[in-house]
Amino acid sequence: MPERYQVPPVEINLSTDSTVKDLTKIVKQLLIEENEGDEEFEKEIAGRKFNFMINETFLTIDIKELLLQLNISNETCVDINYLFPLEKPKPTKSNPCDEWISSIASLQHILNEKAKSYAVGFFNGDVKVYSSGHAELLNVA
Repeated sequence: MPERYQVPPVEINLSTDSTVKDLTKIVKQLLIEENEGDEEFEKEIAGRKFNFMINETFLTIDIKELLLQLNISNETCVDINYLFPLEKPKPTKSNPCDEWISSIASLQHILNEKAKSYAVGFFNGDVKVYSSGHAELLNVA
């Protein structure tokens, strides 16, 4: 995390019913307190989302359920880490096809490891090989 988004280590008693939404509110409040008087930062942080992890497991349910899954007592002190969520991938190229795809496999190249080619299998039995540089190299029926 950039230094501006880091909160000092603090010990907080949380309800086991706490969720990502609750933890986000706490982190935002701590960040605003650390950057007190910076109105631009307050506006920036208002729209921010965070992901949380306990024992290297993302928190997607309430804390109680995750502690049960991880076999951790609710009386235990746990470290909760937070990070920015990844942005959704943006497609760079599209090759429309009329058939449903059944499988995709990356092809390894002996001479050029950076070359990216993919074999695509379709439900109609066709196999096509695509390369990042070329649309369609081979059509095998």
